[in-house]
Amino acid sequence: MDFFQAIQLCIDKNLQFAAYRLPHHDAVRLIVQNDSTVMPTEVNAGLFERKGFLLAPFKLDEAGNSLFVNADFDYISADYTDFNELELLQPVPLQQADFSNGVVARKDFMSQVENIKSQISEGRFEKVVLSRIKVIERSYRHRLTEIFQMLTTSYSNAFVYLVNAGAQLWLGATPEPLMCSNKNELSTVSLAGTRRYNAENLNLHNWCKKERVEQELVTSYIQKALNKFQITNYSKVGPYTKKAGNLVHLRTDFTLDFHVVNGQIGNLLSELHPTSAVCGIPKEEAMSYLLRTEKHNRRYYSGYLGPVNIEERMLLFVNLRCMEILPDRLVLYVGAGITSESVAADEWDETEIKADTLLSVIHKV
Repeated sequence: MDFFQAIQLCIDKNLQFAAYRLPHHDAVRLIVQNDSTVMPTEVNAGLFERKGFLLAPFKLDEAGNSLFVNADFDYISADYTDFNELELLQPVPLQQADFSNGVVARKDFMSQVENIKSQISEGRFEKVVLSRIKVIERSYRHRLTEIFQMLTTSYSNAFVYLVNAGAQLWLGATPEPLMCSNKNELSTVSLAGTRRYNAENLNLHNWCKKERVEQELVTSYIQKALNKFQITNYSKVGPYTKKAGNLVHLRTDFTLDFHVVNGQIGNLLSELHPTSAVCGIPKEEAMSYLLRTEKHNRRYYSGYLGPVNIEERMLLFVNLRCMEILPDRLVLYVGAGITSESVAADEWDETEIKADTLLSVIHKV
């Protein structure tokens, strides 16, 4: 059995696992939990003393609805190994899928955009990130490893993952780090604005006011969150253009001393998430509006996920360019940031462009 056959075995047995490939890396990592119990957990300081993979939703509740896969078994594609332990693990029955179709038509999405712009003009919001879903009615469980492999080769600068935690099976290729630690350094980014990748769009000066304002709102949001924790000594680089597969984004990088956070990573994460890149400004008002307006449940889309304490690093990414895998369908999630400068038709087109990240690979299988 080779490495990717082992991943497919995890899918077939419905084991609790996470496979992922870090940006600009070649090796794929597979961590597997040796039992089927994945309990909802709170994101707090104690969580970051464990070793495994974290999956957190868009909307955190007080009881803790984040999921954590323990790294009982840890494999790397670059190393030769056998998978005898996985073959001995018992299959886990599939749970009944909970899906309520919340697909919206183009005209309805555009109407939602105009409603948001109207409320922005009235001073209720500065920005709202509106999302929608696309549904592919077909079972892909037997092709997931193939799709995962194709994503790793197609999007070298994305965090590519496939995770099964509890009853949640998700796959994606996200370009956006939320919070990463490496040795004594902690980093986060402001990422907003989306265009198709070409030479013209790599030039920062060719981006319009709407896109620049959208990115600056996210940057300002992160700065305020850091200041709330009295973190003022940090490095800030940007904005600059950043290629992400077939797309280009505007990005600003923040870097600070890990020890400045002083054990408050969980609190800082709660302050940052969801950023205005996936929710809006003001955060609580935008969150409330989206929960009332969007026809679908975002679930773990625009939440965050990634390895914790693997090789003594924490690498958490915003869950974008992703899909939920159900037994008989795929549910793709995409969104667009709405500001006073937005054009409704352009925002719909942006979500179509983002959906192509996954669709271009799915269509090949």
